Amino acid sequence: MTESKLYNLLSAHGITVAPYKSIAFDEKPEIDFFPAALKIESPKVVHKSEYGAVKLNIASNEQLQAAKAEIIKNVESRGVKLDASDRFIATKMMRGEELYFGMVNDDVFGKTILFGKGGVLLELYKDVGYISLDAEREEIGRALRSTKISKLLDNFRGLGFSIDGAVDFVVKLQEFIRKNPTVSEMDINPVLLTSEGLIAVDARVTFDDKADVKTRARGRSNFFDNRRVAVIGASSDPSKVGYAIAKNALNFKGEAYFVNARGGELFGKKLYKSVPELPNDVDAAVISIPGKFILQTLEELVDKNVKNVMVISAGFKEVGDLEGEQKLIDLVNKHNLNMIGPNCLGYYKGEDSLNLTFGSNNVLDGDIAVVSQSGAVLAALMDKAFQYKIGFSHIVSVGNMADLDFGDLIGMLESDPKCKAISLYVEGMSNGKTFLEAARRCKKPIYVFKTGRSNESKAAAFSHTGNLSGNYEMFKGLLESAGCIMLDNIEALIFRPALAKAKNILIITNAGGPASILTDYIVDHGKSLYKLTDENIRVLDAALPFNWPKANPVDIIGDAMSDRYEKTLEITQEFDGVDLIYVVVTPQFMTDGDKIAELLLRKWKKPVIPVMLGGSDLQKGFDLLKNNGVLSFDTLKGATELL
Repeated sequence: MTESKLYNLLSAHGITVAPYKSIAFDEKPEIDFFPAALKIESPKVVHKSEYGAVKLNIASNEQLQAAKAEIIKNVESRGVKLDASDRFIATKMMRGEELYFGMVNDDVFGKTILFGKGGVLLELYKDVGYISLDAEREEIGRALRSTKISKLLDNFRGLGFSIDGAVDFVVKLQEFIRKNPTVSEMDINPVLLTSEGLIAVDARVTFDDKADVKTRARGRSNFFDNRRVAVIGASSDPSKVGYAIAKNALNFKGEAYFVNARGGELFGKKLYKSVPELPNDVDAAVISIPGKFILQTLEELVDKNVKNVMVISAGFKEVGDLEGEQKLIDLVNKHNLNMIGPNCLGYYKGEDSLNLTFGSNNVLDGDIAVVSQSGAVLAALMDKAFQYKIGFSHIVSVGNMADLDFGDLIGMLESDPKCKAISLYVEGMSNGKTFLEAARRCKKPIYVFKTGRSNESKAAAFSHTGNLSGNYEMFKGLLESAGCIMLDNIEALIFRPALAKAKNILIITNAGGPASILTDYIVDHGKSLYKLTDENIRVLDAALPFNWPKANPVDIIGDAMSDRYEKTLEITQEFDGVDLIYVVVTPQFMTDGDKIAELLLRKWKKPVIPVMLGGSDLQKGFDLLKNNGVLSFDTLKGATELL
């Protein structure tokens, strides 16, 4: 498509373009806007500047006519014969801040709009905002504001322009793309920010027949609604996965059936020899048998009215068996089943005491849902959570994510009142549009840790689960704009939900320097230090040395021992507006670290996080806290990474 036709198309969708005129090959060019640029429009000339086919800073019609003649001469001197099928375009050269808007058709997220600094600086700055084609105005605004360059959109140099104008521009681009579905790539560079608003100066659009990424739609029952479950491959051998799953399932409040071809009993329960022997109306089945038997087993389970299946068995896409996994998918779609896996750990639901994993049975009921593509990562998080007395409403290992994916599960967890927060460990995804739709609708916080950021880890993630890892910056930008919270620390998946409400923080310390550093880290994480009131200071004055600084951080002075820490904690626990207290301990000569640690073992009314700085002098106290499940740290930076 020629530039003039493209400008016509953009203008028809309300996108302001620079004044321009299309000029026929034999036409005497005349325009009424200067200064101007003249370019050839011909499929014979792809790289115009290399052919001398662009002329700039034209100040009159006489210069315009001379520029046209010179372009023809330059092009034909390179062996290209021009004729009446070729045209020229004259555009007004304008001044303003150069911005960039573009579009790519991503394999995971579909058509995605990009925003950044225009001209040649986009690649240098790498300051890019990513906007889903389906984003509404609020989400578009968040995406634009995620860039540093967005400051230009807030009345820069008194232009009277606001970010709302840029949102309007993106909405028009979205409409243009939707009404022209064969658009596969687009660059509008530059778009000038002027006193008259945003004006497209140069544009390039590529068309093809490749369809956009489709949102997968299928009516589903709730995967977590199960009253009768079957363990296929239950085993009496403690070294087998089927043994662990069967043992973990014993506390289920509903009915659990065990299946093993040898028959007999397991944990005092009958072992059915085959699926056809099971009672009818089995809601869910967890399958841990050799892969060659899985399809037949699924067909048999359909006869038992099963709705939900978990395929623990590995050996599918993650090892290159795409055909085998596709057969699973086809069967699941045919019978409208919900499936997690294959190559997964299973799932847990706290309210039903249902643990269908081969991970630890030391799991506490709670209100955090964790969904992970890695079974090993999930098992480690489960173990860590039990140590620190953190409970789960749901735990789901999705493995290869051949059927149920993050978007599906977010929708189901959103409707479950027991779940208050959703944490996701993501290696890759293939249904990005479905995910974003679910994230937009979800009213609960969604925390995401994404691996596969580097090229090396992308390869490892693919070999692990067989999913696309994608462009991390695009992934991060789109998810954050849709309302997700991206994490840099994997353990934050279980700790951040509990700490997220901590907005105002108080520090108790026996040393000013470390507290100052900790303050910077706290502010870097978007939190605030609680401001002491006059009454707070009066109460603390009665308990602390006269030379304490009367501010937060509350420096109780270097000679503080456990009794002063105790008194300060008791006082500050009563301060309205304090959400979280850090207790910093440094090893002074008189510091009784062991007794301070014992003091911090108490169950305080407000959350308390000890920070034991130093080495051997405080190691015993630090170990005491850790061994008793008290979240504590021995570095200042580590103490805030979970915020």
